[in-house]
Amino acid sequence: MSEAEEKSSGSRTPFKSASRKDVIRILERITDAFLSLDRDLKILYANFEAEKLLDIIRENLVGRRLPEILPQFNYSALFPAMIESMHTGLPKDLEILDPKENIWYEVRIFPSVEEIAVYLRDVTSRKEGEVKLKESEERLSELVRTSLDSILSVNESMEIVMMNPAAEKLFGYSSWEVNGKSLEFLLPKRRNKLFSKVLRKIGESSDRGIFGPFRAKRKNGSEPILEASVSKVNTSSGKGYTLILRDITDRISIQKKLRGTVEELKTVDRERLDLLQNLEAEVESRSKELTRFYRLMKEELNLAKKVQNSLLPPIDYSIPGVQTFVNYLPVMEVGGDWFDIFEFRPGVLRVILADATGHGVQAALVTMTIKGVYEPLKYLADSPLELIKGINTDYCRNFKNLQMYFSCFILDVDTIERKIRFASGGHPALLWKSKSGINLLERTGSLLGLNAKMEYLEEEFEYSEGDSILMLTDGIFEEFDSEQNPFGEERIEKIFRESGLSGLELHSQIIREMKAHLGDKEPQDDITLISLNLS
Repeated sequence: MSEAEEKSSGSRTPFKSASRKDVIRILERITDAFLSLDRDLKILYANFEAEKLLDIIRENLVGRRLPEILPQFNYSALFPAMIESMHTGLPKDLEILDPKENIWYEVRIFPSVEEIAVYLRDVTSRKEGEVKLKESEERLSELVRTSLDSILSVNESMEIVMMNPAAEKLFGYSSWEVNGKSLEFLLPKRRNKLFSKVLRKIGESSDRGIFGPFRAKRKNGSEPILEASVSKVNTSSGKGYTLILRDITDRISIQKKLRGTVEELKTVDRERLDLLQNLEAEVESRSKELTRFYRLMKEELNLAKKVQNSLLPPIDYSIPGVQTFVNYLPVMEVGGDWFDIFEFRPGVLRVILADATGHGVQAALVTMTIKGVYEPLKYLADSPLELIKGINTDYCRNFKNLQMYFSCFILDVDTIERKIRFASGGHPALLWKSKSGINLLERTGSLLGLNAKMEYLEEEFEYSEGDSILMLTDGIFEEFDSEQNPFGEERIEKIFRESGLSGLELHSQIIREMKAHLGDKEPQDDITLISLNLS
């Protein structure tokens, strides 16, 4: 960074160590607005996010006091908190409202001997969400309270934790009389032995289960016949069950009177005849609907295939000193394998190969999220290690709730220094063939998407002219024949070592032997093979 650039970005004063360029580079890439202030609250440095958040270019920020920049906070807790933090030497966190713009900020203050670091983040959406959540909880509570249906909540131990007014009326008890008691308290003794066991089984169902009819016990000793809708709930205090109860005593009584009557038999017979007459037309209609749905699904899958293929690089991408060959065979129209090949900087070819768990549309969507995370980091990461860490961190931050994970192998081939550098997260070993034989480039960390703080390592080796590398996903060696025998990594390694083939001819030989191993079976997973011939 030149002296002029340092002055414009405000980096000269706050960072005097030999690593300030690295620090500045990191601060310029974080998503929080960052300010470095001296003890007079004068701005020494502001990153790009601060420039965007305050809507003032950095040349007009550096050197000015923060109270002048943000006068709307002069009577808030912001500046007293900064001064207090400087005096005590303790960091402080607070949330403040910008009354001018109606924006909530989360502010984190970290003091040092001469300066304080301030991080700002717009949390308006979160604060609005908290308000909406509170309103939603209040509406839900009011809905339960005013519901005409009787509602009971029990914990995992089948102890009553909530009874709404309708349930109080049904059983004749007040809430305080039954709270903490076993649900069996509301059942006749002769009926309660298997009740809790059946209730748990219904509650574990993915759909809300219907339980009943069964007899309950009122405070006055009468035994109404009830029916319950049961659903499992997870709360901060643990697992439990919600029961929506309906008194069906009258309905059961009427059904008993009607059972066996001639009119009911006539009704059933008429319904049977109507059903038989309309069954053929119904089946034909459903068949046409399914055919139309299948056609639309195929059209959407073909569109998805075109979209996914547009994300992949040319299969013949090479630079002087490295020639690449690619075979990509998804098991469906779309797949969970994804790769990119490009010249990272002059003389350095970077290859990234990722494999999402599963296959088909679900896995293909994961590859698109990987692509979205990867593109902003593509040219910023100086090494495979930095890139794989950045992908994992951003993916976990934005998509961890998907609970979808993927393996990833990032390889740099430096044709100038004649070195290979790589980092691997949970990916199968790559095969590197040299004059000394086959070497395995093993994984250096776990699957991506599990933990944002996952640690990875990077390894480096020198290569020689004539060496070759075979990259692949696990889809090919985890293909099983009719007797559940895998094709296996050892077989692929043997073909690579003994066939004398390379590039697409090597790929064809591996795929031929895999299909011979499968016999009449079709491949069950996506297959990607990438060969690199080094010269």
